[in-house]
Amino acid sequence: MKKNLFGLILMATLLPAALQAQFATGTEGFNNNGTRAAHFLKVPVGARATAMGESYAAVANDASALFWNPGGIGRLQDFEVHLSHVNYLLDLNFNYAGMVVPTAAGNLGFSAAVLNMGDERVTTLRDPDGESGVSWSASSYALGLTFSRALTDRFSVGLTGKYIQESLFNSSAKTVAVDIGSLYETGWRGLKIGMAMTNFGGKMKLSGRDLTLRDVDADPFIGGNIGQAADLGVSSWPLPLNFRVGISFDVFRNESGALLLASDFNHPTDAEERIQVGAEYSFMKRFFVRGGYKFNFEEETFALGGGLKWTNFSFDYAYRDFGILGNVPAFSLNLRL
Repeated sequence: MKKNLFGLILMATLLPAALQAQFATGTEGFNNNGTRAAHFLKVPVGARATAMGESYAAVANDASALFWNPGGIGRLQDFEVHLSHVNYLLDLNFNYAGMVVPTAAGNLGFSAAVLNMGDERVTTLRDPDGESGVSWSASSYALGLTFSRALTDRFSVGLTGKYIQESLFNSSAKTVAVDIGSLYETGWRGLKIGMAMTNFGGKMKLSGRDLTLRDVDADPFIGGNIGQAADLGVSSWPLPLNFRVGISFDVFRNESGALLLASDFNHPTDAEERIQVGAEYSFMKRFFVRGGYKFNFEEETFALGGGLKWTNFSFDYAYRDFGILGNVPAFSLNLRL
């Protein structure tokens, strides 16, 4: 048994480098980048997970597991609240709130994710400076309800139902989706295996009065009916479905410190397969240093961060490199009662 587990650990450590070599030497093919709606569903939640390179499917031991692997919250013993904020690209702000409530039948989870850009002035050909004073905005949000249960002392599963909406000025698109996850603890050296499928749901299609033209003028060459309304044709777009498999284990753990390693393999429907690896070193269970690396991403590469924990309260920070787009800082708070 120990030999098999050691083989799994070795595979999790060496597989990312091997796959990265294959990606580097293989031929580039077509991908579906930019063909999915609700891209905000891919923004990572929690500075701890972000600093570990988003290799969190098998860690999933706090309320941020509502995003990464709903099966993880089935093993939580206490009421827990998670809050996180990301200064995202192009002056966008991403905020996430999650709460886990233990019950006799299993654990309930509630989550809300919001991406907002703020207000901008409306500009037109007749008013290029936006002097009319009218403003517009775009935002996205998702509300989730999760149920997770530990089926045995080592295996737990979870299911999340989500309502998703994106708005652009006076138009919006909405749909529903589900996340499914599981977490297995082997009982040896903290070795855990996690799996999750996220954003499985319907397509999104914008609708609203911004897509209806009133008092359409006749074409001077081909004629037409003046004063008739015209509806703009809008396509439906699928959600960013993703399948994630992760493994994590303790290199060592004692009273003075611990070293945790983790690795995730992702299969998204709008990009090629990706690998993330991460590590966390804790000192006296109060001070944390983290790092991670991502393979086969277009611009993202490494992430760094740290955290402080005092009794049942923790604060975490993450720095995520986004290549030519700059960096993306993240902050999160976690409270366990």
